[in-house]
Amino acid sequence: MAKVKLAQVSDVPEGGLTMREHDGRQILLTRVEGRIYAMNDTCTHRGAPLHMGELGTAGSPQLLTCPWHAAHFDVTTGKVYQDTPWATDTETYPVEVVGEDVLVEL
Repeated sequence: MAKVKLAQVSDVPEGGLTMREHDGRQILLTRVEGRIYAMNDTCTHRGAPLHMGELGTAGSPQLLTCPWHAAHFDVTTGKVYQDTPWATDTETYPVEVVGEDVLVEL
């Protein structure tokens, strides 16, 4: 797997969501409590763009709510929250910050 520069640290605001494309893949980037996470940007339920969702819902700063049907994903693990059985877990990617560069292992 190759590490790919997808953003600068300043491109990923605390509590915010952004999406980057690389080689036909859409990758969601977010920062929670100072740490940057990367996961597949496509909801496993109906294909919604997860970067259009809302972070910090369902009582946890790392839970992301899908904008279409309210599936909840943990951005740190890609696991679906127990209250949303209609979606399945999604893929996450290791992130390394080097200086100001956000490198994601794809």
